[in-house]
Amino acid sequence: MKRWIVKQKEESGIRLKKRTTHCYVRRSQPWLGDYNLQDPNAFTSLEANYRQEEDDYVPQWKRQRILRILERLTVRLPAIADVLASPLNFLDTDHTDILIPARSHQKAGWGTGVPFADERAFLQQIKAVLPSSVSLTQPWKKLSISRETKSNLQQRFKSNPEIKKPSQGKLPELDQSVKNFLKERIDSQTHLICCCTEEVQAALEKVAQHYFGNSLKLDFRPLQGLSDPIVEEKRNNRSIPNLQHIKEFGQQNQPNKPTPIIIEILSKQHPSYRDGRDPKSHLKSQLPKYNLVPQCIVSTEVSDEVGHETKEVKDLDNPALSAILDAILPFDQNIPLSEVNSDSIEASSIDNTVYAGFYIISRNNKTASKSFNEPVLVCIHKNEVGVLLPERSLEFLSMPAAICKLAHAQAAKNQSGKTEQVINTMLSQLSLMYSSADDIYLFAHAQNARRYWQWLQDSQFDPDHPPTTKIHLIRIRDGMYHEVPTGYGLPMDSENFEEETASFAGGIFVPQACDLEETSFTQTVLSIARKPRTSNAQRRNMSRFQAYSSRRKGVDVPRVPSPLSGWKVPQPRAHNIFATPSPEKIELHHAITHKLRALHWWTPDECEYPLPLSLAEKLKEWAFNEDDSEIP
Repeated sequence: MKRWIVKQKEESGIRLKKRTTHCYVRRSQPWLGDYNLQDPNAFTSLEANYRQEEDDYVPQWKRQRILRILERLTVRLPAIADVLASPLNFLDTDHTDILIPARSHQKAGWGTGVPFADERAFLQQIKAVLPSSVSLTQPWKKLSISRETKSNLQQRFKSNPEIKKPSQGKLPELDQSVKNFLKERIDSQTHLICCCTEEVQAALEKVAQHYFGNSLKLDFRPLQGLSDPIVEEKRNNRSIPNLQHIKEFGQQNQPNKPTPIIIEILSKQHPSYRDGRDPKSHLKSQLPKYNLVPQCIVSTEVSDEVGHETKEVKDLDNPALSAILDAILPFDQNIPLSEVNSDSIEASSIDNTVYAGFYIISRNNKTASKSFNEPVLVCIHKNEVGVLLPERSLEFLSMPAAICKLAHAQAAKNQSGKTEQVINTMLSQLSLMYSSADDIYLFAHAQNARRYWQWLQDSQFDPDHPPTTKIHLIRIRDGMYHEVPTGYGLPMDSENFEEETASFAGGIFVPQACDLEETSFTQTVLSIARKPRTSNAQRRNMSRFQAYSSRRKGVDVPRVPSPLSGWKVPQPRAHNIFATPSPEKIELHHAITHKLRALHWWTPDECEYPLPLSLAEKLKEWAFNEDDSEIP
């Protein structure tokens, strides 16, 4: 559910979509007198559009027949022109509310989901009109992790120090453990830097010195037009981008081995980048051909509609740190999952497990000269990262080497019937390469991979004939195509609508009637992430629309609620254990899958997917972003 208020820049009025807008009308009294309901809310949807009168366009309610029906139900709608002129006058009224959805060209503030206090209020109203014999139950219950499983996770995975980010123009103090951790990640790297403004250059220098000291070297190079808008030329009735200046830069600055480079570009909203002229995707796909693995940082330069150049005053420390961490990430070949190098633990407790992520990089005819699918496999074993491109070779590469290889050669369009052979070869090579490992976990993104790996489809899945009996195969699904239900958890055993406390509950959730010990191990579970630390700091159990007070110097100070603040529910993901050689350890498999969402060292928040799957998905940033046809 979403609630939002629409604004058109500084004006109070709004516009309809060019063709038809579905407006939502709520009547706060019964529409029919014979309904004996307590304060019901009745909804309908009504279309509105513009009709042309000479040289002007006039808004109108589109369906006159529906209007006549509403009038007979004593619902008299105001003129649509009045609603568009002052939309806030028609929200939260005594009798009728009218909601007009925001469009992409309008500025809108919205909150995703429903806060717990509002959720409770809705359920109270629903319960009041139900027969007393009806009870409300939670559809999902939190899976209680055993002490043995918790102990296994503590031995298996290590905790990373928190990398505090700049705040309000100030750089945080760093203790020695953080400094040592960051130095291990950078490993005396040199980053090439191409800037067009002094402000960005100064921010990168300051942040690099503060977080990495002398371990990170910055090599500043002339920009040579890398941030210029891309110009297209017509060739054989096709628009071909002119990338000659990017290729010349790559040829003139090509290092002997893959090297990170940070490039300052303009904001994607900049007028000069309109109509597909943004160079970012071209930089990402072209420069790896010359051993340059690029990341971008947005310039302080902005332009108004007239084209006047100005400089936007903003804090660049956070973007600078993010750009440096993004540049480091592909080159960090020691992802700190386990204490494999620690002398303080016994050899028997060293994690000898492989964690792998499978992802399909897909391009269509609009983003490549030929449509194709490129499978990638990222593996982490004893903190070392290896990448396999199974349609190209059976050699495991480093992540930077894989990025550069993806840029050099374009995969041919996959032949029908060949994908199963590629998958089987990949699984065999995975088992062979890590034959000495105790376990292998393979995570695959369902909506992304199942069209290529058809066994992942529900209609093709055969639990009695898995493609491998040595690997734990786990299918991850997200909200794409509405395949994962939204969910949240309450800390109490049951909700009696009297408690005022509720909080976000991260963890693993199963259906209410599910018992993992007695059900099939392919049971779907929900993996709910913790509330992100960057989310609104408002009390977790309160409504965004409630007035509240805070204690200051012993006095309760009234506060105004902020409906436009970014309140979000936790990010749910669903996963199935599709195949495992040890079904008796089903709880452990679920717990490992959930835990790997929190082991991305570059962020303190839990991420969308388990770590190896996130790394596999990240490879698509550099692979075949645009058609690279030559312009002579």
